[in-house]
Amino acid sequence: MIAATVCLPGAARSSPQPAFPPSAAWVQISTDELREGYDTLWAVSDVHGRLEQLERLLVGSGLAVYGASTLAWNPSRGRQLLIVAGDLIDGGRDSVGTALLLEDLQRGAAAAGSRLVVLLGNHEVEFLARPGSAGGALLASARRPAARLGPAEEMNGEQLYASAFGRYLRTLPVAAFVGTWLFAHAGYVDAEGGAAGTRAYFARIAEAAARGECGPLLERTSILAYHDWWKSGRNRSRMRKRLRRLGLNGLVIGHDPDALRSKGAIAIDRQGWLMKLDTGMKTGAAGMLLRCEVSDIAHGGELTMAERGAAKCRAMAPDGSLHELARE
Repeated sequence: MIAATVCLPGAARSSPQPAFPPSAAWVQISTDELREGYDTLWAVSDVHGRLEQLERLLVGSGLAVYGASTLAWNPSRGRQLLIVAGDLIDGGRDSVGTALLLEDLQRGAAAAGSRLVVLLGNHEVEFLARPGSAGGALLASARRPAARLGPAEEMNGEQLYASAFGRYLRTLPVAAFVGTWLFAHAGYVDAEGGAAGTRAYFARIAEAAARGECGPLLERTSILAYHDWWKSGRNRSRMRKRLRRLGLNGLVIGHDPDALRSKGAIAIDRQGWLMKLDTGMKTGAAGMLLRCEVSDIAHGGELTMAERGAAKCRAMAPDGSLHELARE
């Protein structure tokens, strides 16, 4: 793992598609890399410290198995790509344990020939920017057994920031470009000025990451923080145009459990370019995993979310059952 600075250090990257310069702020996996390296693309978001729900999802999907002391990546599950689209913390009892489990699973996935990409959400960035304001539930989660931080003594926010938990959060990227889809927690790209302006927006994020600064990600309309932008037809039209300028045709977000007017379910918009992952785990919902067979979604150099009005991906419940995506 690349060493941390202040807020946003290193993220592993692959050959770019679309063509962005290397940055700590994003992961890039081209359509060809996806097709050649992976059989299934999975995604989940907004776990919010609900460690038990996350474990049930991963076991139900077959991606993970229970070991002697903790959950581990299933060594027989190679060629799997799992994206966790932010907000690991704040909500349930095991925020710290959730983050550190995902760090362990990343190593196990890599050893099995799979990959687990974990992205920042607004809750992680708010903690990194202001660790002294960490809430009591987050601090208490550092003392729970799942945290594995050593002696069960009380930590303050600065100590938690300096711990293995804080160091891990500081390695997480902001976004993942997977084929022609963008995965990002809130997903809105607040950019004007055509293609140049859109690229300048991402350059600003990359520059902040290189300096270890959180500022651009704390703005109300940032790619991690903008609530409810999808409710505006004008914003949706803008976003679709901005994606096209980057060579993208799809956006996958978390952040708003009622996005696309579909609470408690993974959903896709009727135009087939926008999916939301947040199913309300923060408030105790069981959660779901997005499951996309790469052979179904990869066509030529692009990924396809829907065809003839039917979604190409499905949602997996904790018991392993598959469900059609909700439609707006």
